[in-house]
Amino acid sequence: MAEKTAAQKQLFKETDRTIAELASQLLWQHQVVQVNEKEPFRLASGDFAPIYINCRLLISFPGTRDILIGLARYLCQERQIECDCVAGGETAGIPFAAWLAEKLNKPLIYVRKKRKDYGGGNLLEGVAQGKVLLVEDLMTDGGSKVGFIEGIREAGCTISDCLVIVDRQQKGVQRLAEMGVAVHSLVGLSTCLEVGQAMGLMSEASLEEVKHYLEDPAAWNSKRGLTPAQKG
Repeated sequence: MAEKTAAQKQLFKETDRTIAELASQLLWQHQVVQVNEKEPFRLASGDFAPIYINCRLLISFPGTRDILIGLARYLCQERQIECDCVAGGETAGIPFAAWLAEKLNKPLIYVRKKRKDYGGGNLLEGVAQGKVLLVEDLMTDGGSKVGFIEGIREAGCTISDCLVIVDRQQKGVQRLAEMGVAVHSLVGLSTCLEVGQAMGLMSEASLEEVKHYLEDPAAWNSKRGLTPAQKG
């Protein structure tokens, strides 16, 4: 029995790798992933980076989104992720949450970044209930996810899982783990970069530059004299 369990675990691991590679190919195909070390991108955090991932582009490709949401549903099934409703984070997570909620036949809600200052002052829209699965397009350091999770719990719901299309692997998983929330992603950035290089879409030099950035984003910015923009 133990040997069979080990074999099953290996099979699931191989399947996860296949999912990540397929998702990566679709991201590169639609130019969701962009790399430019010479003219770095400014991120929502204010920092600069040689890589930018814009999952919002995916909403314009029905065939691709069907595949990705199908893979997300598969992860929910295989990892036994249970929920009473699906939540999308304002704004990028909302369409992905809506499509997955339909696949799972679950109610949909969405979480605002800040409470609206009119009407009922809602932070959550829709009928929030029971256990919530948070769905987002991208995970970086987890900062915005923390606010969404706090809002969901403030509304009296529970949450222990967050599903994202791409994990940039910049400590967001660890940050949410401290809140008791497990992160499930279709693909991690490392795999995405490997696939991009294998497809001939990024050079070895570009890959190394992105790796240096991921090792220490602050040092990478400082070395190039890049000053983070002030938010507000």
